[in-house]
Amino acid sequence: MRDHDYKEIAERMKADAFHKGCDITVLTEDIDDNEFWRRIIENVKPNLNNKIDFANPSSKGTRGKHILKKFKDSVTAKFIICIDSDCEYLYDNSTWYMADYIYHTVVYSKENFQCNYFTLNEICKDLTDKSYDFKSLLEHISLKISPLFYIWLYFKENNCNDFNHLINKTAFEKSLSFHDIQLNNIGDEDILFQAIENRVNGILQELKNLMDECWYNSIFPDEISNIKQRLTEQYSIRQEDVLSFCYGHGVLEKFVQPFMKKLIQIFRDLRIREVKQDLSNASEQNINNTINHIKTRAKKNLNEKLNGSFQCLIYGNVENQYLKIMKEKLMTELNFRS
Repeated sequence: MRDHDYKEIAERMKADAFHKGCDITVLTEDIDDNEFWRRIIENVKPNLNNKIDFANPSSKGTRGKHILKKFKDSVTAKFIICIDSDCEYLYDNSTWYMADYIYHTVVYSKENFQCNYFTLNEICKDLTDKSYDFKSLLEHISLKISPLFYIWLYFKENNCNDFNHLINKTAFEKSLSFHDIQLNNIGDEDILFQAIENRVNGILQELKNLMDECWYNSIFPDEISNIKQRLTEQYSIRQEDVLSFCYGHGVLEKFVQPFMKKLIQIFRDLRIREVKQDLSNASEQNINNTINHIKTRAKKNLNEKLNGSFQCLIYGNVENQYLKIMKEKLMTELNFRS
C-alpha cells in the first residue's frame, strides 16, 4: 500500500475510536502488549480509564514494528504508537520511533519488566513465604552476559552483519538457558554464574576464530570500553544493568521462568522441613494440613503471576528508572482534554 493509504486507515481508526466513545487510539505490536500499555497509560492519565481503543492496524490481523512504522506520520496526542524498543535507539540515532507520540519500552521489550528483581521477590514471597536476593542475582548475571551484549551492540552500531549468524537472539538464549544447570541449594549460585560465563566465552571464542585476530583483540580494550562509557554517561546503563537490555523473551523464558520454578521448589521443601521441626509436638493431622497448604501455595500458576508482574512497577512503591522515562514522556505529550 501507498503512504496515502495508511493515512486513510489511520483516519478511519480515529473515527472508530470516536464512535466507541474512546478518547485515544493506541497501536501496539501485538494484542498481548495491550494490557501492559493500557495500565501504564491509564496510570499516567486516569481520565483515559476505559477510553482507550487498541485498534488493529492490519485487516489481516498481523502486526509488528514494520507495520506500525507505516503509521508514524499519522501520530497525534489522540493517535499514538507503543512498541518494544529492541534497543535500536542505543546504536541508531535516527531510529524512527524517537519522536513525539511514539513510545517505546526503553529496555529491550516488555518482557524485561517481568524480570525485575522486586517483582520476582514479591512472587517468591507469595508462593513460599521466603525472600531471595534477586537484585544481586540479576546483577551478577548482567556482568557475565555483558561481553556478549557489548559486542552485539558494537556490530549493530557499525552495521557489521558478517557475524549475525553467531551474535544474535539465539546466542543470548543459549547463554542464559537454565536448562541442565544443577542448582539444588541456595548458596550454589556460583555454579550458575560459571555456566553462563563459560557459554559466553565459548561464543566469543567462536567469534574470535572467525574474525581477524588483531581486529578482535582491539575491540574490547578500545571499542567496548567506549560503548560502556557512552551507555553509562548518556543512558545511565551500568554493566550491572545489561540484562534489562538483552533479548527479553530469552531472559524471561530461558532463565527467569525455569529458575523461579526451581527456586520455589527449593523453598517449598525448606518450608516443609521447617514445619516438621517447628510442629514436632503437634498432631500428625495438623502437620499434614500445614504441609498440604505449603504445597498448594507453591503450585500456583507461576507463568500467570509473571505475566502480570509488571503491575508492581506501575502501581507499587518501587521506582524503576526505565518505566519512569516512559511515564514522563506520556505525561508530557498526552496533555489534552477529552
